[in-house]
Amino acid sequence: MDWDKLKIFHNVALDLNISEAAHKMNISHSSISRQVSALERELKVSLFKRHARGLTLTEQGNILFKTAHDIFGKIALTEAQLTDSKEKPTGPLTIAATVAFGTTWLAPRIEKFANAYPNIDISIVIENKYTDLSQGEADVALRLREPTQMDLIRFPLYEFEFKIYSSPEYIEKFGIPKDVSELSKHKIVAFGHNVEPSIPDVNCILDLIPKNKKFKALYISNMYGVMRAIGGGAGIGALPEYMKSSKNNLVPILPKAKTPKAVIYFTYPSELKGSKKIAALRDFLVREANKEKKT
Repeated sequence: MDWDKLKIFHNVALDLNISEAAHKMNISHSSISRQVSALERELKVSLFKRHARGLTLTEQGNILFKTAHDIFGKIALTEAQLTDSKEKPTGPLTIAATVAFGTTWLAPRIEKFANAYPNIDISIVIENKYTDLSQGEADVALRLREPTQMDLIRFPLYEFEFKIYSSPEYIEKFGIPKDVSELSKHKIVAFGHNVEPSIPDVNCILDLIPKNKKFKALYISNMYGVMRAIGGGAGIGALPEYMKSSKNNLVPILPKAKTPKAVIYFTYPSELKGSKKIAALRDFLVREANKEKKT
């Protein structure tokens, strides 16, 4: 089986999209199609079902994809181990983080880490979908739920509490509720319906409002969007305290409200246990998290 054709097949199967694979691999759309067709002829099976809405894997395609995904994942982990065997932290380091934590807490601090370790090539994947560390999709994941896989090393990096926020503009127009019993009289900004949140207890503000009370709510299916809406004067909402900064126009209110806590876990594969890059990142983030606790 041709290795290059297998790599192309794997990239197409990841997104079930030839155009996306062509963009990632910097190969023309027609060349990708030819290589996939050639692999199908070589194996004498159909790997994809082609239809107007795109591609789906056939039964044989699924079998090949699972094997190829496992192979390429192990190769990625091996490459990470080999490039990390030098004395100083060097080489590529991919960090996966959720949209809310990645954009508001990690991204503003990563330049300091990059300056301290100029030989580390940093990539940050900011998305809420599950990142498969065992397949080499990232070296480190900052997760809001403790992983269940036994082969992943994890430790609690950052414990945070939800806080209730509004904006100066909203407060000027509508005032501040005296306590949580008055929340139903205000506009509430909450996380969207029928969307799986990346943060536990994301809609804890709704639990503070009595069930028999009617209220006006704006639902947004993205925590960064919730933050921007609150800061823009759309209403009152609950956010993880790490999203508060001097630049996002948030004003903390109702400090006595009972809101839940959650933990961000620093997670990485056990195969990278001795990685100098990961140790450097871990120590840096721990220092930054400890600074946050003192402020």
